[in-house]
Amino acid sequence: MTARPATLEVEGAWRTASYIVNGKSTEVDGVLLLVDGRWSTLYFVGGPDGPWGSAEAGSYELNGRTISFHHRLMFQGSGGRALHLTQSASHVEACPFTLNDDTLTIQFPGGNTVVDHRLRSA
Repeated sequence: MTARPATLEVEGAWRTASYIVNGKSTEVDGVLLLVDGRWSTLYFVGGPDGPWGSAEAGSYELNGRTISFHHRLMFQGSGGRALHLTQSASHVEACPFTLNDDTLTIQFPGGNTVVDHRLRSA
């Protein structure tokens, strides 16, 4: 059996299910799309001051089991957080990831982890 390239393994639509900060998991309602070297995400997280959300997009590169998110568009805020908007973000997050069956776990440089489950057509 031939192993599939990492690009094909991560490409597609993912349901963002949880966000882990300092070992504490928080439920998330969101989606992550990874297609043809482009990514976008939209998610909402509950909080004591109401829900906050983020919509982000850009390009990505894979190097082994690291996915580097090149940010361009960002729209974040609410739930007691300041609004942050930009159409010219330029930071890159190199994130180790694991893929087990249909679960994609991404570890961000700041120490946070996001868990996504593959969305399949009905």
